[in-house]
Amino acid sequence: MGAIRTVLWWIFIFSIPFLLISGAVKVETQYLPFYQYQYEKNHISEITGFTNTQLMMITRHLIQFFNGKVKSAQLMIEKNGKPIYLFHEHEIVHLNDVKVLFKNTFLILIAASIYIFGYLILTMISGYKGKWFYFWKGLRNGSGLTIIILIILGIGVLIGFHSLFTRFHYLVFGDPQNSPWMLDPRTDHLIMMYPLKFWQDATVMGIALVVIAALIIVLISSMGMLGTRRRIRYYNK
Repeated sequence: MGAIRTVLWWIFIFSIPFLLISGAVKVETQYLPFYQYQYEKNHISEITGFTNTQLMMITRHLIQFFNGKVKSAQLMIEKNGKPIYLFHEHEIVHLNDVKVLFKNTFLILIAASIYIFGYLILTMISGYKGKWFYFWKGLRNGSGLTIIILIILGIGVLIGFHSLFTRFHYLVFGDPQNSPWMLDPRTDHLIMMYPLKFWQDATVMGIALVVIAALIIVLISSMGMLGTRRRIRYYNK
């Protein structure tokens, strides 16, 4: 391959982990049954004092907020027979930071999707003889790279999820003095609803989904490489 073609191919490979991981984040944050299961599993209704119906209403509101359909994460809700504002000011600040994170994740998903689609179109119109072999090989390598990344992440989750979770927050949100992501489980509804066990299960589920998807792509792309090899050998006879 030429130098430009090689650079484009490597970008294609590295785009695949971004596509799969950001896509899983997008899907998982919108998947209501997962929230419902976690609320029941972690007895969130007993901890917060909200009914399961109220918890799901809050969840839908937060999803709408992250999707940009409502301006504020704040919500007035009834608790112990009295209307209250759901979140404290520092929780609102953190939710705004999380919204930016999800927005950037979605932008990564769009950018990776556009590049991969563009690379596919470029492959289709290219006159290079080995174009489909390298397309399938790049797809396989990118999916394999995704699996390696998530195996490393999975080991980190098994060794110490709390430490990993804390380091992630420092990396993404910075010092809690500037971005108040350290919340009080006694008073802050946000961490009552989404304790560490919730995020650990979400991470494990996300890893599993992406690894399964990547393995399927590895299988399909390997078959594509094999078929391309056979065609090249046939035409070279």
